[in-house]
Amino acid sequence: MSTGIGIGVAGQVYDLKPGVPGGGAGYTNKYSMFFDGNNQYLQGASVPLLGTAGTGDWSISFWVKPKSTITSTQRLFSMGAGGAQFQTQIYITASALMQFQGPWSDGSTPIGLTKDVWQHIVYRVNRASVTNNVGFVSNGGAQINNKNQDTSGITFDQTGNFFLGRNAGSYGFEGNLDEFAVWNKYLSDGECSEIYNATDAVDYTTLSFAANLQHWWRMGDPTGQAEYPTIADQMGGMDMLMNNMSSANIETDVP
Repeated sequence: MSTGIGIGVAGQVYDLKPGVPGGGAGYTNKYSMFFDGNNQYLQGASVPLLGTAGTGDWSISFWVKPKSTITSTQRLFSMGAGGAQFQTQIYITASALMQFQGPWSDGSTPIGLTKDVWQHIVYRVNRASVTNNVGFVSNGGAQINNKNQDTSGITFDQTGNFFLGRNAGSYGFEGNLDEFAVWNKYLSDGECSEIYNATDAVDYTTLSFAANLQHWWRMGDPTGQAEYPTIADQMGGMDMLMNNMSSANIETDVP
């Protein structure tokens, strides 16, 4: 994300986010995954467990850059077979607003997306409370949308399939996704900010809460188009397969 300039060792120049001291430390983010909004998607061989034993706290974090004018619903993430246990999804509404749907629904949120602009999103769930315990965080806290939701006794469906870029058969996303991660804790405001400010400087496994990282798909890093057709899970061994895609979908367009 080119938001500033700093001078490093021997006069090297690197990008900085506003207010972030220092720069890269031997770790880079060079690639993201582009989806065409039609029939391109990633599919996992199994479904990630959200929260310890499926009933604990959890968060999902990712970078997203929509390419279209967003005039229809687009799924970013989908898992589970649906039915009685509900399919869990994060998607963009036709009004370009973020929404979570699963055992509960957030409804349209005030956190919106802009065409051709990278934005960092966290969705988080705190099981110990029912007050402001679920919701979205955008760009490290620039926007926070917390809601009240009773999540006690809910186990997230692990049957069916796991998709990035659409659901089981439709609502394709047009744009880029990067650094998609699943955490088995409710990320604090400070931790959301730590991820946001670490994207092109720090390995997620070195963050202060790295012990809570369950899955992490880097969308082409570290070897770029050579990753095709399998996007490796850097933590949980739940690799994703590129469907109806080519190596060219791994782009050098990053936050």
